[in-house]
Amino acid sequence: MKDNAHLMQQDFLRFFNLEDKDIRSLAIHHENDEVHLSVELNPSTQHCPSCMTPTSRIHGYHLKKIKHSILNDIPCVIDYRARRYLCPRCRKTFYEPNPFTMPDSRISMMTVYNVLKDLKNPHETFTTAARRHFISTTTAQSIFDKYVHISRRTLPRIICIDEVYAYHSSKGDYVCVLLDYDSRNIIDLLPSRKKDYLINYFSFIPRSERLKVQFVCFDMWETYRIVARQMFPNAKLIIDKFHVYQELYRRVDRVRCHVMNQYSSKLKVLKKKKENNTITRQELVELNEVDVHYYVLKKFNWLLFWKDKKIKKGETSKTELLNPNQSKRYNHKLKGYYNYDDLLRMMTSYDPILEEAVNLKDALDYFYTHCTHHTADEKLNELIRLFSSSSIKELCEFSSTLNHWHREIVNSFITVLTVIDKNNKERHLRIHNAFIESRNKAIKHLKHNSNGYLNWERFRNRVLFSLNNDTTFYLYPPVDRKGDVTYVIEPADKDIHRPGLDHSRDPETE
Repeated sequence: MKDNAHLMQQDFLRFFNLEDKDIRSLAIHHENDEVHLSVELNPSTQHCPSCMTPTSRIHGYHLKKIKHSILNDIPCVIDYRARRYLCPRCRKTFYEPNPFTMPDSRISMMTVYNVLKDLKNPHETFTTAARRHFISTTTAQSIFDKYVHISRRTLPRIICIDEVYAYHSSKGDYVCVLLDYDSRNIIDLLPSRKKDYLINYFSFIPRSERLKVQFVCFDMWETYRIVARQMFPNAKLIIDKFHVYQELYRRVDRVRCHVMNQYSSKLKVLKKKKENNTITRQELVELNEVDVHYYVLKKFNWLLFWKDKKIKKGETSKTELLNPNQSKRYNHKLKGYYNYDDLLRMMTSYDPILEEAVNLKDALDYFYTHCTHHTADEKLNELIRLFSSSSIKELCEFSSTLNHWHREIVNSFITVLTVIDKNNKERHLRIHNAFIESRNKAIKHLKHNSNGYLNWERFRNRVLFSLNNDTTFYLYPPVDRKGDVTYVIEPADKDIHRPGLDHSRDPETE
């Protein structure tokens, strides 16, 4: 029984970073819905921090109340009777080292560790972390600012660049995100995407490091191309195909809206005639036809942009979505049975402009799905000629866009990685911006969860800390002049590294 009791006591003391030999007195009591641990440490010979003279002379005591987040359902406070020593040589006084806190702190190291561990989760906010550990939001922010300092990562061989609307400052409303394509980690977060700022930022990076960059992938923001050409002379520039599609879809949608506006104007005229009982039988038929096509264009406009032909969720059949043999469903508005292929044909057959727009969209699909890096140059020229001969102004102008980004579009067909899928077939992967788009979404969520940030450094560090799996914090122990470590808290999580193991991201060496 005594052995068991001793073990229980040892386990209890570990919660407070204590051992039997450290304790002179220990008592626990409840006060104001709080658990209070009254503790006094054993005296020992100490060295003066100024002159290193050993002394055991006690100058006095001071009661410190230290917040300790070891219990999740009730606040815990350590009533620590701190001993103050007097140096016989220089007559200076100093507090004894303790296992609870950093110097000049009223928050225990365990609380600091738990707060930082919680903030590693991107869904966590400073407010929720503070409430969980019975501290103020300001204190949680101060803890984060003190212990989390993350510098820029070394530039990788493949850089993805994109912007996200996440932080308002004098430099702009967009932050620029730099992503390592291979590791999917954020290299750095910049407060502006403007040309002068980016050039100035990359200019401070050694040229030897910039020359090692082989590929730079970005959207159709001209500034990125100018900066990449100037700062990364050895890199091939790539336009992500998603943004090419996006630009075309904007133009196709403008065509759709133009057609819908024509239908809307006809509907207003014909409906007014119907209300006044002046409509003819032929106009009544036209009214029904226009109403149907207006409805289809408004309700099923997404079919105009369908390209992947993926199976819709919930479908048991392995047929394609736009397969003419797909099962048909009754539509109350149209008063008949239709599948998605029927609806798309209804949209395009009634208006030749929409039919041409869809055909050109399909031509771009074919280009991206059937070309290789060796054939992309020639096929892109054919595609440009096809768009330039279009009778639709919006799509004819798109040929200029393709021509303007010709080299970058061709470079997007370069394969940089080969993987083996589950069917033991080789898959050649191209560079794209899907990974950075995912990070942008996470950055937006982080911002919205916290209702925005006013401190740029805090926002940047929080993004890099929470979204990069291998980033961590460091709780460095104070060291006296003899090099004796007075205390240290070693992280117990696999994500939290011990100080000194990762010197590349060591805040003190950075």
